[in-house]
Amino acid sequence: MPVISKHLTEKLLKNRNKILWGTAIILAAYFIFFVVANASRSTHGFATYYTASKLLAEGEDVSRFYDDDWFSSNVKRFVPEVYEIYNVNMPTTSLIMLPLAKFEYSTARIIWTIFNFIILFVAVLFLIRIFNYKEFWVPLIIILFLSYHPLYVNFLLGQAYILIFCLLIVAWYAYVSENEKLLGVTIGLIFILKSTSFIFWLFLLMQRRWRSLVWGFAAMLIIIILSLPWIGFDAWQTYAGKIKDFVSNPSLSVSAYQTIHSFFHHLTTFNKEWNPEPLFNLPLLGNLLSIFSVIIIATVSSLIAFKQNKSKMTFGIFVIAGLIISPVSLNYHYTILLLPILMLVSWIRNNPSILLWILLLIFVALIAADTPYSSPRISGGGWAILAYPKLYGAIGLLGLSFWALYRSEVNEN
Repeated sequence: MPVISKHLTEKLLKNRNKILWGTAIILAAYFIFFVVANASRSTHGFATYYTASKLLAEGEDVSRFYDDDWFSSNVKRFVPEVYEIYNVNMPTTSLIMLPLAKFEYSTARIIWTIFNFIILFVAVLFLIRIFNYKEFWVPLIIILFLSYHPLYVNFLLGQAYILIFCLLIVAWYAYVSENEKLLGVTIGLIFILKSTSFIFWLFLLMQRRWRSLVWGFAAMLIIIILSLPWIGFDAWQTYAGKIKDFVSNPSLSVSAYQTIHSFFHHLTTFNKEWNPEPLFNLPLLGNLLSIFSVIIIATVSSLIAFKQNKSKMTFGIFVIAGLIISPVSLNYHYTILLLPILMLVSWIRNNPSILLWILLLIFVALIAADTPYSSPRISGGGWAILAYPKLYGAIGLLGLSFWALYRSEVNEN
């Protein structure tokens, strides 16, 4: 048996490139089939962006977007089978699909799908090049992307987080190449479109990147000012009131939101409609644990950013931290974690450790897998502990990133 096992191992190693490329090709074929099959699908997500841009182009009052009944009735004008609301998207989120507003829904959806496929393809090639992946690492990275379920959800729903992911890559590249102008402008653009980069204002502040802060605020203000004739002041006032109320909305306790906020409120806060079976009903405790955890994560990340002024990993830490402490991180939001995952792969490749590889594989699997974490079977009582795999994976990635920075600092000294 040992001889057979050794022979099999040697054969697998000898043919690993063929095996990996074969796997990558099979997954790529399935991925393309999935994208094409859902290219013109009627779903929420894209329906929100499309309707908002369409209404903006028609000259409608953007402040009315936050009237759920009014907005959902307009969604049905374009996608009759979908119920959707504008929720707490920024007024400027309505700009995302503006170039596609002149097309009817299915055509706009197909164009958006093609655009996302192209920028994702370019992003993967760029990351492979920038991280200097060669030989068997190239198909491995491709397999990672093609096995990453949040990417599929983005294409399924026509979401905007492939675009946000690509913009974050641009911001990270600007950061490591010390292009302060590009860094600031990109962060400002991401923030004004989806508010995903809210934590990066803290990042730039703690890193004392004053030029990037100025460029970021300038980019944001220019977009706001240029769009005011169509969006108006009232929309921003309505949005401010909406976001304030939304943070305390009991719907955020459902496990679809893979966040610190949802985790603690799901376990501790009873709500007849949204959370009828908490582990125990101590809402004050849930609030305190949630706030305390957010403060700890933000504080530790900020101290690291202040101390590590040029480390590539620091940027990745803020990508992860921002996702964890945001109250609204859903499956498709987790697409952006592919960037810090690749940072960790690169670091462990240069600092090999079987334990670290195993841990990284576990954390990535928790995020990448299509698991039924929203199932009613694990939504009540103690079972709800199992309902947050992506959050656990993200926390694990954050811990590994902290460790990587610590080890890098020790090695330098």
